[in-house]
Amino acid sequence: MGGLAFAASAAQPPAIPAQEQPEVLSRGPVHEAFAEPVNLQFQAGLIAPERPPPNIEEIPPEERPQGQQFVWIPGYWSWDADRNGYIWVSACWRAAPPGMSWVPGYWSQVSGGWEWVAGFWTPAGVREIEYLPEPPAVAELEPYGTSPSQDTIWVPPCMYWVQGQYVRRPGYWLAAQAHWVWVPSHYIMTPRGYLFAAGHWDYALDRRGVLFAPVYFPAPFYGRLGVTFSPSIIIDMGLLQISLFAYPRYHHYYFGDYYDNAYLSIGIYPWFDSQRYHTWYDPVYEHSRWRYRRSEPRWDERQRHEYDRRRDNRDLRPARTFREQEYRVARLPEAQRQALQVTQPITAIAARREKPMKFERIDTGERQKISKQATAVHTFRDERSRWEAPSAGSQKTVQPSGERKVTAPPQTGRQETVPLVRERNVPAPPQPAKREPAIIPVREPRVSQPERVKIPASPVFGRPEKTGIFQKGPPSQPDDEGRNKEGKGRRK
Repeated sequence: MGGLAFAASAAQPPAIPAQEQPEVLSRGPVHEAFAEPVNLQFQAGLIAPERPPPNIEEIPPEERPQGQQFVWIPGYWSWDADRNGYIWVSACWRAAPPGMSWVPGYWSQVSGGWEWVAGFWTPAGVREIEYLPEPPAVAELEPYGTSPSQDTIWVPPCMYWVQGQYVRRPGYWLAAQAHWVWVPSHYIMTPRGYLFAAGHWDYALDRRGVLFAPVYFPAPFYGRLGVTFSPSIIIDMGLLQISLFAYPRYHHYYFGDYYDNAYLSIGIYPWFDSQRYHTWYDPVYEHSRWRYRRSEPRWDERQRHEYDRRRDNRDLRPARTFREQEYRVARLPEAQRQALQVTQPITAIAARREKPMKFERIDTGERQKISKQATAVHTFRDERSRWEAPSAGSQKTVQPSGERKVTAPPQTGRQETVPLVRERNVPAPPQPAKREPAIIPVREPRVSQPERVKIPASPVFGRPEKTGIFQKGPPSQPDDEGRNKEGKGRRK
């Protein structure tokens, strides 16, 4: 009997050690296609010391948001300084902005590591991109005067390239819209030159789709071939904004526990600090501020107060992993649990009687088809990295050309489906560090004259939907935006 028992147990290998399994995080970067802060200060991007691992193939879960306007945008690797390694920014279901298509970001090899080149939305149907010389710094970013009404939002000035020189488009007050967020015109720095990203209307955050939580994969895991991953833990859109941060240098939002002063020193700021320093513009914060201040005039003061409370008291901060969150929630009364569930299984959200959007089930064949279509996004991203390589005659390897100090603000093979087992120890949060000015390398301009490059069609573009909350299209473009205002600007 003993021998038989031993033979039976030997036929089934032990469980994979917890340290070798993926772990869902309840903090980290927000997928760049879902939301991005607008960087107004030209500086080198985030540089990772190691090459990113190969892509992980993602298969969507059985539940998806209902509507043809939602498109599956695959995930990508993000450098995490706390772990001194990469984490996976999971895919998302995204209602693409109407009339816009997505150009994904990528990691570009530079001297000393790999630099992130941000993704951006561009008008659909564009088959040619123009790379420009470095725009002049824009001064006077702060609002002038007072708002003409409580229903307006300040849009900062921007430079436009006109007939061989830059023209300043002044800032203006924009009429706010209940379900739409205005993303103003701005520039994206690339290895080839500067790209002009035209202003556009985007859906309010709670209408954009489903955002899945990032995941930590141990290094031995992503070296295995033929592994697939199905994200299933999503981020609550309402709770997301309670602990939301901006990392302008990386063109990303971050969510969760980034309250320690050490994060200020590397450039991760609470989202409301855009109102103080104007080195980046936060479309999501500006829209939320307008929305809530109509009923709560001191809403922005409360945001700062709650940030200070969490900075000073670790017990008030959100959990750092989904496993830790489950542990905390299980010990609370039912009435108090929902306020802490920043991340939740998509099955729980889809089963709710009252939910912000409807869900539908998709079969295995459709899930596999969607997963394969995501390959086109990765291919498009790789093509972008090739066409943005410095042109002949320009420097082939980007070298840092100098340093600029940016002072941190005051304290404020086989197919294998991955089981998401959360048995890892929660890493200790970093201790507050002395806030020295961050040293950020400044790059040389790539091009001295505009260069035009023909590009393929993006596989991700806005699909119209004439049902439910998406029945109405976006508002018209603001009168003060666009090239019709160039003649009124100030030439540089």
